[in-house]
Amino acid sequence: MRSFRIHVLMLFCTASVAAALGPFESAAQPFVIEGHVTDTNEQPLIQATLHVQALDAYAVTDENGQYQIELDGLPADRTVEINVRYVGMRSETRIVSFPDDSTRVTEHVVMQPRDLYMSEVTVTAERGGNRASNSTYRIGREAIEQSQASSLGELLQLIPGQRVQNAPLQSAQTINFRSQFAAEAGADEPFSRNNAFGIGIYVNDQPLNNNANMQGLNPISSSAGSGATGRGFEALGGTNRFNENTYDEGETPGGGFDLREIPVGNIEEVEVVQGVSSAKYGDITEGAIHVETVAGRSPLNLNLRHTGGNTNVSADRGFRLSNSHALNVSADYLYSNADPRDRIKSYNRIGGSLLWTGYFGTRNRIQNTMRVSYRTTLDDFQVDPDLGTAKRVYYRNRRFSASNRLRISQDTPLFDRITVNAGITAGSSVSHQDRFVNPGVQPVTGSKEEGAHTGTYHPANYRTTREIRGQPLSVNLRLDIDRSFAYGEWAHTVTYGATSSLEANYGEGRVLNPLRPLTFSGGSGAERPESYEEMEPQLWQAGGYVENAVEGPLWGRTLRASIGLRTDVQNQRASYSPRLNMRYDVSETISLNGGYGIQVKAPGLIHLYPGTDYQDYPLLNYYTGSLRESVYQVYTRTRTNLTQELGPTTSYRREIGAAYNHKGFTINATLFYNTTKDGFSTRVEPDILELPEYEVTGFNEDGSPQVAETGTDRVLTTQGFVTNSLRTSNWGVELTGNTPRIEAIQTTLNFSVAFYNSYYFDNSENIDLTRRGEVQPSDDILYGIYPPSERRSGRINALVTSTHHFSELGFILNLKSEAFLYNYTQRLGSSNRPLAYINGDLERAEIAPEEQTDPRFDVLDRDPVEGSFSRDPRFVYFNVHLNLSKELGDAARLSFFANNFLNIRPEATSPDGQSVRTLNEPPYFGMSLALTL
Repeated sequence: MRSFRIHVLMLFCTASVAAALGPFESAAQPFVIEGHVTDTNEQPLIQATLHVQALDAYAVTDENGQYQIELDGLPADRTVEINVRYVGMRSETRIVSFPDDSTRVTEHVVMQPRDLYMSEVTVTAERGGNRASNSTYRIGREAIEQSQASSLGELLQLIPGQRVQNAPLQSAQTINFRSQFAAEAGADEPFSRNNAFGIGIYVNDQPLNNNANMQGLNPISSSAGSGATGRGFEALGGTNRFNENTYDEGETPGGGFDLREIPVGNIEEVEVVQGVSSAKYGDITEGAIHVETVAGRSPLNLNLRHTGGNTNVSADRGFRLSNSHALNVSADYLYSNADPRDRIKSYNRIGGSLLWTGYFGTRNRIQNTMRVSYRTTLDDFQVDPDLGTAKRVYYRNRRFSASNRLRISQDTPLFDRITVNAGITAGSSVSHQDRFVNPGVQPVTGSKEEGAHTGTYHPANYRTTREIRGQPLSVNLRLDIDRSFAYGEWAHTVTYGATSSLEANYGEGRVLNPLRPLTFSGGSGAERPESYEEMEPQLWQAGGYVENAVEGPLWGRTLRASIGLRTDVQNQRASYSPRLNMRYDVSETISLNGGYGIQVKAPGLIHLYPGTDYQDYPLLNYYTGSLRESVYQVYTRTRTNLTQELGPTTSYRREIGAAYNHKGFTINATLFYNTTKDGFSTRVEPDILELPEYEVTGFNEDGSPQVAETGTDRVLTTQGFVTNSLRTSNWGVELTGNTPRIEAIQTTLNFSVAFYNSYYFDNSENIDLTRRGEVQPSDDILYGIYPPSERRSGRINALVTSTHHFSELGFILNLKSEAFLYNYTQRLGSSNRPLAYINGDLERAEIAPEEQTDPRFDVLDRDPVEGSFSRDPRFVYFNVHLNLSKELGDAARLSFFANNFLNIRPEATSPDGQSVRTLNEPPYFGMSLALTL
């Protein structure tokens, strides 16, 4: 901890020295920009927000639409950029220049209503944004309204590289960036789960993560479905099948945050960073999603959406409390039914939020934003009497969050702005499963103590339940300090700060009756109740950073760069993360960019606190049909501290790119190569047990058997651990572009092509407890240990979006044409010879490389693992989606969409020729009505 404090102090000292190099040009008299903001009817807009981002100066219009921005200094070129925002209006950007002999200028702003009568409407994600990363995509309010999405997960389908899907609300919505993992035999699960876990989500700059989620079974217990497979981190209910449909719950322990929880009705803007993030943001590996919600005075906006079995109603309204204060209120309700014909599976969401914004002090130097929100969701499975099952599963999650962002602007030698972000999120989660089971009479025990003891038998059939009750808690604090200055012809903005966070879970934990198990695993796997409150799972993180955004001339052209360094302490381990993003304008139309960075993600509580692993080993199972005359002797093994010094995951990110922009025609190309090491998974290792042996020696007068210990038996078993064993390499190319508006057909074209290639493997060794022939007591070579398997997979997808906009009619028609050009999976070959073996003493013995072909190890030969390559499907196929909207006067907009409206559903035969599957989802329709009152 002492070293960490020194690291942070060094970062702050570095930033302070840099800031002292030179201030902006200053003046005793402030520079003033004044004017008014109106709509197209020359009506004043009250509480419009104006922001000079480079100098962090704010202004809010008064009841007459008037504003005044006072600046303490100017950049060297005496030019500033003003961003103007007003809810319901299209954002405006103005460039204002001060003459050499003047300290006051006037700039009037006329804002266009954000409707389909505008000359230009954006319906896709745009490249670029306010973040430091080159690979940033922005989804503005116009595109959000046209998307007709009911959750953030659906909205992010606008990002290049993603696929259009039919409102996937019956399973948790998580997202992967810049990767392609093969969906063969569940091989992709741990890799895609880690990718999603490493994506940071920020709502109004407050982190929203999955670190405290413990809604899962013990990931290293064979009763959780892990065992030697290394899958682990399963939700309570696993997979549930109803009428040939497969649904998963929304728990996602150890995976990505469930994006279904985040509605889009009150979102103003989303920025997605897929490249190298700013050093300001830690605890991420794969990118970040930044969400800004609607703030300020606004009319009542009411949205009603109906798609398939989904109904979504959302509303928001901004109230003016005073000239400098506003309160925004939003509410949301969603009901989703998987199949209206049987209503077996449903998803429900209800919530709301309050957002207060206030400006204080001279020149509005103090800005405060406070947000409070509450949301509850429910995944519910009903019993279907037609299926003859008495099983019910549901997952309920309630989440309350409160956050505050205080920003103080003041020109001092050390800072221009200080921002303090603080937030707390508390939740209550219940995963429940109950069903009627009929396994026949089986032996069971509920002992939590190590050693041999007498168990019992459960009835032939019974009803039982299993629950996980969590109370996750997240607390975070971040301090950001900015200082802008000029040094020669170069402008610098130095940002430095520190972060701290705490994740915990105080729930009742895994609640069940071990004598009435929900599943029976043959007497080895064992489930026991476990209290999170007693376990006291906690994760504390702290970090510090410094970053310099610099801009200036180089060889007659402009160079922009963001250079940062971040240090974090996660799970008592320190890490250093340099971050670099650069862009150079080669000419007026061509620019080059590149980035490099290291990003680090801490393990979650489900990784750090898997719980105690219990394994039951039957010693004597003497059952006669009468409990009194039967006996079950069992040995219970308990193991704790099963995380093997778990550390954070580290991602190394590299990218280069080029952009062309001429007369509204743009092309962007990016080549990236990302490697991630120390991903979270489970592994098994050999374990030796000395088990007593028992036999029935007689019977008592009441008929109960007499038992005696007759000796011991040394056996080999396995023990699971949570480890940093996953490795991935993802590389690819993203190509995006758009054309200017083609007036003859009133059409704009956008396109994107994405090629993703992934190489991935779990470097855990494979222990094979089977072998050729029977094991003989005299054998010294018992079982083999083999190298891990490796895989590759990749895909090429393309998307062309044509937007036909008839502004005079307030009508827009949007066509999305997807092309699935190539998809492959490859399993790399591995040796059939072992790397090591378990000897007669049940100990590991290494095999030297030169001895691996020794004939004495032939007994351990396994079937050769040959490399294989398959392309599935073996042809190119397409899909087309339609979206149209029409303004109905000034207060209403009607929208309609149809996914796969041409019903393109080709069939593909699996590479082994054993099965046929239908590509593309069936046609899916929906409509929405937006009212502004």
